[in-house]
Amino acid sequence: MTLYALILFSHVVGAFFLFAGLALEWLAVSQLRRKLESSQADSWIHLARVAPRVYVLALGVVLFSGGYLASKMGGNQGWILVSFITLFVIGVIGVVFTGPRVRTIWKTSKENSGRISTAFQNRLHDPVLLASVRLRVALVFGVLLLMVGKLSTRPSLVTIAAATALGMIAALPAWRRSAIQSAKSAHSESE
Repeated sequence: MTLYALILFSHVVGAFFLFAGLALEWLAVSQLRRKLESSQADSWIHLARVAPRVYVLALGVVLFSGGYLASKMGGNQGWILVSFITLFVIGVIGVVFTGPRVRTIWKTSKENSGRISTAFQNRLHDPVLLASVRLRVALVFGVLLLMVGKLSTRPSLVTIAAATALGMIAALPAWRRSAIQSAKSAHSESE
């Protein structure tokens, strides 16, 4: 087996784990939005905290192996730069938008053991959590399309813009459900 084949294999495996980690996060965040008992919420919070460890490592493998593979391709490959920037943005979205919210939910769950307060329930319904994971999954699919199509820069940018738009559209129901949940919470507090 050649070094190139081994690195290509690690690149593909990294992509699988990236999808797996994001799928686990999507599952955990979706389940946290349901009406749960405290012990059930703790399990899903734990999964939401563990999932990034899977995809952050996978993202690193994909970036480093992709860098090596890109160095062997040569020529003007616009999709490579767009893919690297998009993968970096995926990581930043997770670190900036999702990570702090999941940590806050975890800390709040430890403070409110045995019960789920209205404030805690509102944190669980934060639309940014679901919007973030849906956007990142759409962007990963966009990068996958770039890797398959090997497009020049302009079509690559259009592809990622379309993936971003689809991710945002997929996130819209989360904002709507969150508004409904907030209205219900406000109504039940006023009674």
